[in-house]
Amino acid sequence: MFNESRETRTVKDGVYHLSLQIPEKEYFLVYDNVSENIASEILNHYLKIHQDDGEPQNININYNRNAHMINIEADLKYIGNAKKH
Repeated sequence: MFNESRETRTVKDGVYHLSLQIPEKEYFLVYDNVSENIASEILNHYLKIHQDDGEPQNININYNRNAHMINIEADLKYIGNAKKH
């Protein structure tokens, strides 16, 4: 997984939101393009290694060239919309 990534989580009206920022230098060592399929793969792996049972939905990925960051955002769905951990 990426060593220099930054995670931010928020909850609004019972909806969990995850924002993951990955420096472009790390991202492009592994991937050669920016796509929602890759974002989904990254989020599923990230949640698995953090033992988070959330299911990512509404996944968006954005490459901010000025900030040299890849930004991945998603809502996390939990069974019954309640975290298990």
